Amino acid sequence: MKNIKKIIAVASLIFSSHLSAASISWSSATTSVNINDTFTINVTGSDFVNNVDGGGINIIYNASVLNVLSVSIDESIWDLGAGIRTGTIDNLLGSVDGISVNAWSDVTGNFSVASVTFQAIGSGNSLLSLSEFGLNPWASGGSLINPDFIAASVDVSPVIPTPVPAAVWLLGSGLVALTGFARRKAS
Repeated sequence: MKNIKKIIAVASLIFSSHLSAASISWSSATTSVNINDTFTINVTGSDFVNNVDGGGINIIYNASVLNVLSVSIDESIWDLGAGIRTGTIDNLLGSVDGISVNAWSDVTGNFSVASVTFQAIGSGNSLLSLSEFGLNPWASGGSLINPDFIAASVDVSPVIPTPVPAAVWLLGSGLVALTGFARRKAS
């Protein structure tokens, strides 16, 4: 009977920790933009119960659809200057490697990790994948944390030229006719 109670207690702990699992995700699940638009999406941490020492992420995206213009980190949250890195942007491969944040202060619950500014360069869809940066794993009190990394997607629409209204064509042909009449009258 004691073993059954222990098994139930352990199972309930595992189940409850899975329900409130910490995650690293994008602040917007889906974004629709047009070619040449620039937009910023935040990477956020959610449901971190214990104080977070810091961690790191990598981003992968479709380089034929998006380019990363910049990555910024809120230094009012992440205060360990030398441990803050905006990562290495590679728009040929479609990746940002090594975004790292660290803090001495209390960082718990929900928080911003980084803001990423993109530019849409081609039409199509780009999955925005997040993964842990192996050289700076997520930790709390020196112990590793295993957050879930949640992807998002961006749909880029082609820019469709706006048709010139018929009234403009009519006005243009009228001006040409008036010019012709004025030349005839002057001759």
